[in-house]
Amino acid sequence: MRTPRSSLFILLALLAPLLACGMLKKKPPPEPSATASAPPVPPPPTTVAVPVPVAPPEVKVADEAIPTSEDFEDEAVEKVTDKSYKAELATLKKDIEAAK
Repeated sequence: MRTPRSSLFILLALLAPLLACGMLKKKPPPEPSATASAPPVPPPPTTVAVPVPVAPPEVKVADEAIPTSEDFEDEAVEKVTDKSYKAELATLKKDIEAAK
């Protein structure tokens, strides 16, 4: 038969470990107050002076000074013949490939 006293001992025996576990918990760190420490203000970003690229001066050339295909037409008629056109064409292809 159970007496009220034995029920009390059983209840205390079951609650004692639960209470002991609660006492072993670490204390939470204290919350910082808003007035005590404000969040750190990051330093202003430093700026570096980067030189602005300057456009090269514009070169003005007269249209007559620029060579065109008509300027070389007379020379080509004299230099290139039916027999030499293949050699001239090969030379031009090599010059174009070298320019790339």
